[in-house]
Amino acid sequence: MDLELQNRCVELIQRGKTLSSRAKNVQGGHHYFGSESIPELQAWIASVANLFRIIATTDTYFYQECERILQDQGLRNSVPYHVIQKLLGLLDSVLEEIQRGLLRKAEYIFIASTFDDFLDHASEYHKANKKIESSVLASAVFEDSVRKLSAKNALKESGVALDALIADLVKMGVLTAVKAKKIKGYSAIRNKALHAQWDDFDIRDVGE
Repeated sequence: MDLELQNRCVELIQRGKTLSSRAKNVQGGHHYFGSESIPELQAWIASVANLFRIIATTDTYFYQECERILQDQGLRNSVPYHVIQKLLGLLDSVLEEIQRGLLRKAEYIFIASTFDDFLDHASEYHKANKKIESSVLASAVFEDSVRKLSAKNALKESGVALDALIADLVKMGVLTAVKAKKIKGYSAIRNKALHAQWDDFDIRDVGE
């Protein structure tokens, strides 16, 4: 997915530069686009806006700056040259972040924050001695964590059983054998919780 987004970003940068080269120059260094270029420019802007909605969460600078640029009053009647240049600069910057893997790190932080809320709810259910509710929530966070850790270390995780992923993480040195043994124990509880085998574990297992 990262490679697809990176390639799309490159395509939009190249397209944006091509469209920019069509701008007409008047005395004083002012640039403007002819009316014949407006449909293609508008389509390009829509694609850029869509890309930022896909790759950036609403609380990031990239998303918010894109929104600010698109609020330019000049877009009501035409496509200002400076709007295209600003969006190109933003694309250049986000491409570098994608290539360095920094947007992916931001995604992990965002998701971790969301799952912290799940764990808080699971903890409250656990304190209330609600085994079923707390086990289901904790199991979801547990599985997502293992899969995210696998993906972060370039392991294909889709459709792969958790025990197999844990074994691969040990082979890569990401997990020690001791940690893996404990995690596999949690995996067993997760399996029982998600298959409604409520009698096969107790509230203390969920707490672990």
